[in-house]
Amino acid sequence: MKIDKSIKESLKKYLAELLKKEKEKITLISAYPLDNTELSPLYEYIPDLKESQISFVIDKKILAGVVIKIGSKVIDLSLSDRLNQLRNKIYEIDR
Repeated sequence: MKIDKSIKESLKKYLAELLKKEKEKITLISAYPLDNTELSPLYEYIPDLKESQISFVIDKKILAGVVIKIGSKVIDLSLSDRLNQLRNKIYEIDR
C-alpha cells in the first residue's frame, strides 16, 4: 500500500510542529528493539527527533511499525492499528 506524497509531507510538517511545541519526552514504541539502520530513515524523515530525548519501549502487541508519543499526542503507525481499522471497516460493511 503506497501512501500519498502529500499525506507524507503533511505528517512530516505536523510532527515537526509538535516537536517544536512539546518539549516533553518522546516515547517510541516498537515490536522489537530498533537498530540504527531502522532509526536513520525515521531521523531523516523527522530531523527534530534527533535532538529530542527519546524513550524506547518494546510492545509485542503492535506486531510491526511504530507508535510515537509526543506529550499527550499519539501517532500510531503500527500494523495492529491498521488491522483494527480494517476490522472496523469490515464490521461496518457487514451491518
